[in-house]
Amino acid sequence: MRRGRLNEYGADLAVDSSDPGWVDQVLKATDGNGVDLIVDQVSGKVANQNLAATRIKGRIVNVGRLGGTRAEFNFDLHAARRITYVGVTFRTRTIEEIRKIFDEVRKDIWGAVESRKLQLPIDRVFAFDDIGKAFEHMESQQAPRQDRRDAVA
Repeated sequence: MRRGRLNEYGADLAVDSSDPGWVDQVLKATDGNGVDLIVDQVSGKVANQNLAATRIKGRIVNVGRLGGTRAEFNFDLHAARRITYVGVTFRTRTIEEIRKIFDEVRKDIWGAVESRKLQLPIDRVFAFDDIGKAFEHMESQQAPRQDRRDAVA
């Protein structure tokens, strides 16, 4: 199970948004309340499921649209739960805004990165000259799914 490794990194629960029962799993794990924060990389068809899995006054931060850029949106559920829904992208940020973000990241977590307390699982490392092989590996079933997007970095 590809989500199994997330427990090694401190996750209490890892769900698969393609599983129709994932919202029920979240609600069960949170005594029916929902989660405080969803960092959404999928969007599209899971938009309303995200609303249902978020607690009253919770937050959804939309960082990606891998599941599509348009979908149904339950405005009543959004309002009833008083959810803060934030969309983010670097595409419309100025260079000054990006520098400020990187400065804040450096202050907040860079020490943990340097000390290796915070690190991502790395499936394999490729030399720059082997970038074609890296992409082939990333697209193959050999790379663990959660690591595919990180195989070429």
